[in-house]
Amino acid sequence: MRHRITCVEGRLGSGKSSLLAEMARQAQASGFTVRTAAASAVESDLPFGVVDQLFPGKLDGFDLDGDLHGVLRHATQYLRALAVQHPVFLGVDNVDKADEESVRWLTFIHHRLADLSMSMVLTCGPVRSGLVNELVGPLERIRLGGLELAGCARMIGPAPDEYVAACREATGGNPYLLRELLAAQKPKTAEGIEAAASTVAISLVPRLAWCDDDVLAMAKAVALLEGITIPLAAAVAGLDLERGMAAAAKLAELGFVDEEPLAITYPIARKALLHSMTSPEREAAHGRAARFLHSRGENAGEHLLASAPLGEDWAIEALRDAARREQSPDRAARYLRRLLREPLHDSGLRAEVVGQLGLLETHLDPDAAFESLTKASGHITDPVEEAKLTLTLAYEIAERQDRGRAVAALDSAASAVTGIDPDLSHSLQLYAARLILEESCVDADLPPRFERLRAEPAMSAKNERFLTALLAFRDCLRGEDPGRSAALAKAAPPSLVEGAVGDIIDRATFTHIVITLMIADELDTALKLCDDAFAVTASRDVPVALAQVHSLRAHLYLRLGRLADAESDGRTALEIFDQLKLGRQRVVTLALTALCSTWAEMGDPERALELFASHRLDGAVPESRRFDRVLYHRGIARSRLGDHGGALLDLLECGKRLIKRGVVNPGGTAWRSHAAEEYLALGRPTDALRLAEEEVALARRWGRPRALGNALRVAGIAAQEQGAELLAESVEVLTDSPARLQLARSLLAWGAFLPPADRRPVYRRAHDLAKACGAIPIMTVAANELRAAGGRRSRQDSCSLTDQEMCVATMAVRGRTNREIAAELYVTQRAVEQHLTKVYRKLGIAGRAQLACALPGHWPGGEP
Repeated sequence: MRHRITCVEGRLGSGKSSLLAEMARQAQASGFTVRTAAASAVESDLPFGVVDQLFPGKLDGFDLDGDLHGVLRHATQYLRALAVQHPVFLGVDNVDKADEESVRWLTFIHHRLADLSMSMVLTCGPVRSGLVNELVGPLERIRLGGLELAGCARMIGPAPDEYVAACREATGGNPYLLRELLAAQKPKTAEGIEAAASTVAISLVPRLAWCDDDVLAMAKAVALLEGITIPLAAAVAGLDLERGMAAAAKLAELGFVDEEPLAITYPIARKALLHSMTSPEREAAHGRAARFLHSRGENAGEHLLASAPLGEDWAIEALRDAARREQSPDRAARYLRRLLREPLHDSGLRAEVVGQLGLLETHLDPDAAFESLTKASGHITDPVEEAKLTLTLAYEIAERQDRGRAVAALDSAASAVTGIDPDLSHSLQLYAARLILEESCVDADLPPRFERLRAEPAMSAKNERFLTALLAFRDCLRGEDPGRSAALAKAAPPSLVEGAVGDIIDRATFTHIVITLMIADELDTALKLCDDAFAVTASRDVPVALAQVHSLRAHLYLRLGRLADAESDGRTALEIFDQLKLGRQRVVTLALTALCSTWAEMGDPERALELFASHRLDGAVPESRRFDRVLYHRGIARSRLGDHGGALLDLLECGKRLIKRGVVNPGGTAWRSHAAEEYLALGRPTDALRLAEEEVALARRWGRPRALGNALRVAGIAAQEQGAELLAESVEVLTDSPARLQLARSLLAWGAFLPPADRRPVYRRAHDLAKACGAIPIMTVAANELRAAGGRRSRQDSCSLTDQEMCVATMAVRGRTNREIAAELYVTQRAVEQHLTKVYRKLGIAGRAQLACALPGHWPGGEP
């Protein structure tokens, strides 16, 4: 055999890489010396990057940027020496993305080594540079297309003919898409193909993003609005027309779209792209579609009005937008009536449309719509009754993220009843201060408000308690005077708990007292208040109050390291809120964040992020204060999943918002230390140390063990060799505190600085703490460190489950298949089966069906 060169051509996913790998395997089996490389767009600026992959280490010492001819000659001589000894197979995947210097070398050897026993195979996409065309132009070509039904059947294996045909239809016979669809391990039915979209998205989205961010954005726009023009698709993707046309051309090259009107070629790819889009991302795209249609002229609304049923969200949004912009009230009303004829599944949207239509028809001022319509419906004329209603509505107005209007309404109502009912006036003023405080504890309006309220004569005991709770809460947010929180518990008589399930003021007071005690590490006292509140809610039908207490207790249990209890309370609260369809209100985010962080600590961060997504909290979140905690807890979940870049973005955005609000106490939200850990994971120790040292200073001022111990731990890790003293102090601070998980983490970090013989008891203690909490990830790390230090975990009896068995059993109880468990733990399915067999034997059960009932007795604190 003499020099032979072949080019394998095909679009994205056509199987070029697989064919190259098979050819390389066969060449190696035939006695060839095989050298392969894969070019990448991200390395296209690296001179001789592909050559360096083919001959690792052989270019060391050369000036790859300056000595072009020297490198060409040296690499060629080395290849000639190889080919003299044995025939050589060179394979280069994606040569169209290779660096220019490597392509020059490949062209160079193509023309000069014809006398050698060498075979070269290149894979290439349909669009190439002139230099690549020069290389592959005259070569023997293999062009790959989609598989026919017979090819799909061979790839799928035993399956009904209808399923094979449906897979061929969904993938167009594209081997890559078909492989990803099959990897989802879904039932071999039409419904199984639909369910596989999420698995396909995991691979497809990064592939398109690798081509270009504009390409991915354009693909999502086309998937969302099938059958559209390039200008509309570009607008929906947030691109100008020139960039949109370039992205559409690239998608056409990849085989993902045809000519206008644009539509995704492969049905499974469209479903995957839609699955990858978050709710906020879709909403933003629909809004851009609406604005684009409106910009096309005044007839946009009329065009939609005359169309068939709207169906798509973007068309509904376009008609709503047209109604908002319309100068003629009559035409706007027609648009809204058209919307009401549609099956609007979102009750909130229908209510909004009805409200807008009512305003148009009754000629009311839109800025005062909520209050005006409410007063009109009740025909309220008594100022005291109106003030009470205002207090009731203030929460709802604030939940609509319009606190300014809520505060103005409360102030107006307080002024109206000052001479009639001073106590009610105080309550209104206090509630207005609460709404301001929750958004910013450094608002310039707060100090004079609190001074006026302090100076008020004859304030009732209930309002005095509310004022004290607000002041203590403000101090907690600012990291000042932790001693004030101790007095709060004494200021909480039984009547407070009794009123917390019904009275607005007592409920607010109760919430602020519990949160303040929690930040101040007075967890047992806060837990007692919650338990007392449950005793009251048990005899009343107050689902929102009940769920709120569950939410607060879930956060308390999370801080205590009682993860099973935290999960139980968080789930109960969220089930109640979901039944009530409260959306993303403040009390809902309180439950959701507790549950998600609990799952992250238990080793299931993916489930936490899925929960955020199901509540439309997986993308950008509004500026309101309650969403700060979403960013914080979502950042923690992303960190546990290994998405350090995404976690850092969430945590830094949370910190930016909190600083703006004047919230600096790490006892409430330790965003700095968590962000510092992400900086460390990303290789930026200087930034990590800066944030950690800031948090240590703030935590010392606050003086509570949880915040200080956590900050010292991260600062010690960031300080590297100089961190031993900080870590030792962290352990000392946390030793007698209720923060068991934080102590376990500090012990793990401190142990690395100790002599080997001294590490074992430290790691054993960390392991036992984590196991008692149910924190599988910390427990696993501690077990590994203990094993490396030559120690063994403590065992209560010979029948107890090992860490690995507990981990596998817990994942099985949560519904993971053996395949999924094996993939997540990087072990074989056979290993998972062996672990489960041992678990069944130790627990005395027959199989997986009995596992959920048998496991709690072996799990500290209840269910896993």
